[in-house]
Amino acid sequence: MDTYHRNCQLGASRRRLEDAETLHKQKRWTGAIYLGGYAVECALKSLICYEQRKNHFKETTVFQKIQGASLHNLTNLLNELEYTKKSIQLDRSNILLPAWKLVSSMWLNDELRYSDKLGDEKDSKEFIAAVKILHTFFLAKQNETS
Repeated sequence: MDTYHRNCQLGASRRRLEDAETLHKQKRWTGAIYLGGYAVECALKSLICYEQRKNHFKETTVFQKIQGASLHNLTNLLNELEYTKKSIQLDRSNILLPAWKLVSSMWLNDELRYSDKLGDEKDSKEFIAAVKILHTFFLAKQNETS
């Protein structure tokens, strides 16, 4: 299985969102936030492939420029999508920017990955709602549905 292939990233983004929702229902809030963040990461990586007309993330200029743990940083990934970033900043509905600010500030993947804390129900609910907004937006930019 080639995890860097665009279709793999796209599919993983959908499954991790489903996993996040399931964990939230089971009151596993830290895990829900962690996997929700991964849904956004995978959606961004598939969008980068789409915009650069590549089938494989390793073929993108982003992969050549950003290495290691920085490839999991949502802000680093969004910074490579100039028009998408501007769309979020200029969104007149005022839905995208608050969702982005919430997700990008809360998803500290290393802290969440190794956390032994249960987490907070309200944080998890708000985070997943924001993830859904961003996920739908990032997939729509690729002519995909959530």
